Order: sequence, then structure tokens, then C-alpha cells
Amino acid sequence: MPNPVLINLTRGNLIESFHRGSLCIVRGEGEPVLALGDVTSPVYPRSAIKLLQALPLVESGAADAFGLGDKELALACASHNGEVLHAETAGAMLAKLGLSKNDLACGDQWPMREEAARELAAKGESPTALHNNCSGKHAGMLTLGAHLKARVQGYEHVDHPVQRQVRRAIEDMTGEAALP
Repeated sequence: MPNPVLINLTRGNLIESFHRGSLCIVRGEGEPVLALGDVTSPVYPRSAIKLLQALPLVESGAADAFGLGDKELALACASHNGEVLHAETAGAMLAKLGLSKNDLACGDQWPMREEAARELAAKGESPTALHNNCSGKHAGMLTLGAHLKARVQGYEHVDHPVQRQVRRAIEDMTGEAALP
């Protein structure tokens, strides 16, 4: 049975497109309050769990050891638009480690905000990994890696010490295995 339609996008009185999905709202103990669709199938939560992915950065002492403040921690927990402030903050996080944008595994990406992308292009500049909406999370992971004295290369791979810490945090918070 397909998941229910959760959103209808309309143009005038006509439905232009619809989007199916599932959702589950739970109490703190995990008891469902509302469930729509197939809420038992595994999902790829992606950016929805950046807060959980950043827990080892703080809990390990890495954030304190490298002097990360509220601005850097917010960026490590968020998806951002790739604006100047975001790129500069991610770059400053890397500089504290003696690293650069070339060490980020997230790839180059144009700023998501059109005005910021146009400004970058008007200056004749190309986007970098610092503009990637995940650069803060990746800079945070590299900070954790530096604190763990782990190798920089491969920090995004499942067997790297950084990802093992992230997986443990997700499992601790959800009570579920993070990998099948």
C-alpha cells in the first residue's frame, strides 16, 4: 500500500503535483502519538539528524579544545545557504585545525540563496566546498577527528573513527542500530 498524499501543490484551483510520505510523531519515550503511512521502513534521515551527528563534537570535548563558540556549533548542526558568513565560519573552523576547504569531503556547491550565488558569480569566483550546505557539519567532523588524532582523509567513510563516534551517538539517542 503506498504512503498517503501529505502535500498537494496547487496552481489556482488545480492540483499541480502531490507528494506522498510517511510521518510519525512520538512522545519522549518513543510511544507514537500519530502515525501516517509506512513508519516502520528504514529511512535515510540525512540532514534531519545533524544535531545528533554533532553530539560527539561536543561530548568528546573537541568543541571546547578547539575553541568553537555558538556560531561554529550552530553551523555544525545545520544546513546553511552558503552565504559569506557561513563559508567564512566553516573556513575559520578549518583554519583552527590547520586544514582548508580542500580537506572537506562534501564537494563544491553554489550558494542556495540566489542573491549570494549571483554575488559570487559577479566577482568572477567559483563556488567551493565552503559554500556547500553541509560544510559546517563536515568542519565539525574534522574537528572531532583532530581531537581523536584520527587521519583526515576518509573521515566520511563508515569505518573512520569519526563516523564510529557519530554512529554510536545516533544509536544511543534513538535506541536503534544505525546500520543494517
